[in-house]
Amino acid sequence: MSSGWVKSWQCKSKAFDDVYNPSPIHRMSSYSCRRSTQNLKDVINTKNPKPKPKPKKQESDPVSTPSTRIRSSVVRDPLLPTLTELAEGHQSRNVVEIIFQTSWGPKPFPGRIDMIFKVQNGSKTLTRFEEYREAVKTKSVGKSREENARSVADGNETMRFYCLGPSYGGGAWGILGGKGGGASIYTFAGSCMAHDKAGGGKGRKAMLVCRVIAGRVMKRNELKYDSVDSDVRSRFDSLSGGDGELLVFDTRAVLPCFLIVYRL
Repeated sequence: MSSGWVKSWQCKSKAFDDVYNPSPIHRMSSYSCRRSTQNLKDVINTKNPKPKPKPKKQESDPVSTPSTRIRSSVVRDPLLPTLTELAEGHQSRNVVEIIFQTSWGPKPFPGRIDMIFKVQNGSKTLTRFEEYREAVKTKSVGKSREENARSVADGNETMRFYCLGPSYGGGAWGILGGKGGGASIYTFAGSCMAHDKAGGGKGRKAMLVCRVIAGRVMKRNELKYDSVDSDVRSRFDSLSGGDGELLVFDTRAVLPCFLIVYRL
C-alpha cells in the first residue's frame, strides 16, 4: 500500500519539487517519474558556493589573524554528510512529514516527529552513487525482464526508508553473501515496516528517507538458498521480499536524503 502511494507521489505531486528544490527560480517541472528523479538528483547534489576572492594582503598587516587561519583550514570531508534542520512550518518539512506519516500503514502514526534534517552528502558519496547507477544501467542493457527497462533508464531508482536501530535476523542492516559477498542494506517501502524491522518499540528513534538504486530485482521466492551467493550478485542488484522489503547488494546504492527524528 505504502509503496504504491510513494510511486504515485513521485509521478504526480508538485510537492516533490517543493521538498527537493525549494527555490522557485530553479524549480524544474515534474511531468514524469523519470523527470522527477532527475529533479531530485539535481537538488540533492549540493552545489558548492563560488569561492570568494582572496583579500589582498595589506602591508600594514602582513600576518593573518588567528580567526582567518582557522576558517581557511576547515575542509569538509568529501565522504561525510552534513545536516540542515528544517524548522516547523517549513514547506519541505511539511511534505516529508506527510510522506512519513502516510506510509506508516493503515493505522495513523501513533507518535510525534521531533526534528527533520536535510542530508547534504559529500562530493565523493554523490560520485559513488552516480557511478554505481551507471554500472547498473550498463549491466541491464539487453536483458528481457520488465524491470530492466527502468534499470537501463535510471538504474531503477526508488524512494525508500531505512531505520537507524538494532537489527534482528537480518533486519534494517544485514550482511549477506559470505566470502566475496560484501555489505548489503535492507530498505523498506513503508516507514512502519522499517521501524518494526529495526527492532520496533517505544522511545526516540531516527529514520532516513533515501534514494535507492534497486537495479535488477530478484524475488525472494526465486532464491534457491538462504544466502546470496556470487552467482546471484552477478545477475541481480537487489532482492525483494514481503512487506515492501528490499535488500540491495551494494552500499553505494543507498543515498540518504532526509533524517527524521521521531518518538513513540
